[in-house]
Amino acid sequence: MMLFSVLFCGIYYNLLMEYLVHGVYDAQTLKSLISLDIPQIGFDLRGRSLNLIPFHTLKSLLPSLKNQKFFLIFENDKSSTVLSFLDLLGDKKNKFELEFRDQQSGSYYASFNHPFSWFFHPEGDWETILKLPNLKSIILPVKYQQYYQNLSRLWFMIQERNLKVVLHVESFSDLELYVHEKNLSLSIDLGKEMELGFRRIDQNRLLNLNVWRKNYASVAGQ
Repeated sequence: MMLFSVLFCGIYYNLLMEYLVHGVYDAQTLKSLISLDIPQIGFDLRGRSLNLIPFHTLKSLLPSLKNQKFFLIFENDKSSTVLSFLDLLGDKKNKFELEFRDQQSGSYYASFNHPFSWFFHPEGDWETILKLPNLKSIILPVKYQQYYQNLSRLWFMIQERNLKVVLHVESFSDLELYVHEKNLSLSIDLGKEMELGFRRIDQNRLLNLNVWRKNYASVAGQ
């Protein structure tokens, strides 16, 4: 974790660790996350994702969206598909930032003229993507740490653009490893570890995770 403390110094800083929780597909989970003051929430529109949220469900949740930041996740979709979702959202589309988990060309991402985040991949054309004006943040999967930690060009471009950096972990147990790193923003997908059954989130467990309490207790004790 010390590595990230050094890399993030001067790039992005939060007094409170920020969480981005992906994979909300029902009203109760959204309500739980809002009650926890989770500042960033992602809705998965990838066709093969187990966390896929049907568009009619997403639309039904729109009145419940408060002041959090919301993301729409796509992967290897035609640009026309992404644009059609934005069109269907109408004026509400400004509530959302796009999040791409693929390795498309820079021109593909530039074609949307909409704020977006990019999920880093070693095979992606990151030098081109990081130059795009609508890129607001880069999400760095911890599993690729050995690749990107020594990419001085990557870190220079992040700092030059003042891009937000988000670390993506694979599980809530991994999330706990970073709970005292208050200058980080962390991302995680809801998954089987948080389910009572198929697509049934354990709301009680979600609401009472140690990571939420540790984060706020740590800041309160400063």
